[in-house]
Amino acid sequence: MSTVFLHVGQCGNQVGRSFWKIANQDKKAENSATFVDAEKMQRSVHVDSEPKVVHSLIANQRSRVRKKNVLAGKRGRGSNWAMGYYGLQSKGDDTLVENTIDAVRHVVERCDSFTGTVVMHSLAGGTGSGLGSRLCECLRDEYPMNYLLSCAIAPFASGESPLQHYNSLLTLSHLQRYCDGVIVSYNDEVLKRLEKGTDRSVSFEAVNRHIAGSLCGVFLPTDTLLSKCGYSSGQEPFELLRAVCPMPAHKFIHLLHHSKKKTSWEELLKETLYRLRRYDEHGKLFSSLANVMVARGQDSSSINRIQPKLKSKIQTAYNCVRWNPFPVDVWTATSNMTSTRDSSSVTIAANYGCCVEHLDTVIKKSKIMYDAGAYLHWYWRYGLTQEMFDESFETLQSTIDEYQTALSP
Repeated sequence: MSTVFLHVGQCGNQVGRSFWKIANQDKKAENSATFVDAEKMQRSVHVDSEPKVVHSLIANQRSRVRKKNVLAGKRGRGSNWAMGYYGLQSKGDDTLVENTIDAVRHVVERCDSFTGTVVMHSLAGGTGSGLGSRLCECLRDEYPMNYLLSCAIAPFASGESPLQHYNSLLTLSHLQRYCDGVIVSYNDEVLKRLEKGTDRSVSFEAVNRHIAGSLCGVFLPTDTLLSKCGYSSGQEPFELLRAVCPMPAHKFIHLLHHSKKKTSWEELLKETLYRLRRYDEHGKLFSSLANVMVARGQDSSSINRIQPKLKSKIQTAYNCVRWNPFPVDVWTATSNMTSTRDSSSVTIAANYGCCVEHLDTVIKKSKIMYDAGAYLHWYWRYGLTQEMFDESFETLQSTIDEYQTALSP
C-alpha cells in the first residue's frame, strides 16, 4: 500500500526537504515501497508559485524527486488566500492546479495499491493556504474513497503577514470540510521547545527539522503494524487517523516529539510530557479524546512489560476523556531515524483540546479585522465572496462547539 506526498508552497517544501532526508534513510520504508516506487524515486509532488525553493530540490544529481513532479509558477501569491485559491489569469500560472492534480495522478498510477495522500503546507502563506486548500478540495473530488491527511504549519503569533488570520480561517475551514485529519504544527510551540536548555537562537531550519522529525515519528514503518511475514504495508499515517480521529467532526491532531541518547523509556516519556502545554491561557486544563504513542529505539521491545505504566502517565498528562475506554495506544519500532544515531525517541499524536484555543483565536482575530473591513478588498479582487467568509466562520465555530461537547467532563 502506498502513500503520495504533496508539498505545497515554500513552507511545505522546506519541511518536506527535511522530512525526506529522514525518510530516505529508513530501510523498511524503502524496501516496502510505500514511500518510494520500484525505481526508488519518491512518491512525492512538489508545487510552489515561485521556482526558487522547488527547483533546488532537483538541482542535486542524487535527488530522488522526479523532475516532472516539480511544478512552479512564475510569481508568488502575495500571502493572499484568495490569490492562491483562485490563481492568476496570467498565462502559465492559471494551470498550476490542473498540472498538480495531473502530476499526482501519474504518481498514483505507479502505486500498486494507493491508500491516500498526505499534503504538507502552511496556514499563512498565499500558496500554502490558498492553493493548498484548493488542492485538498480537488483531491477529495478526484479520490473520494482514499484518505486525505493535511500536515499544516501554523504561523508565529507575533505575525508573519497582516493577512495570516484571514488565511488561517479560510484554510482551516476548508481542511475541516475536505480532509480526514489535520496535523497542526504550531511554530511558536516548536520554537519554545527548542529554546529550552539553550541560550542560542533557534533557526527556521531547526524548526522545520523538528516538525519533520515529529511527522516521521508517526509516519515511518513501525514493528507494531508489520504484517506476519515481516512486511511493512505503510499504513501508519492512516492507522493514525483511525486511532486518533475516530469521529468525523474531530479531526485535529497535535504532535509532541522528543529524542535522547542513553535513557530509560520512563525517563524519556517523562521528559517528553514535561514539554506538553497542559493549560490554556485562563488556567483551564486541556483534555484529549485519543492518543497514540510511537516509541522508536533499539530496545523498544522492552516497552511491552511497562506499557500499562506508560499509558497511565500519558492518560494523566493529557487528561483523557472518561468516556473513551481505550484512550492510549502504543506503537514501537526498533529503528529510529528521527534523530541522531543510537538515540531513542517518543512521538505522541493526540486529538488534543489545544486546537480549540487555536481555532478560537483565529476566529476572534479574523472577526475584529472583518468587522472593520480591514484588507477585504485584497480578497474581493480575486473572487472571494462575503458568503465564503461567513461559511468559514460558521464552520470553525461549529468545530469548536463539537470539540467542547466531546471534551466536557
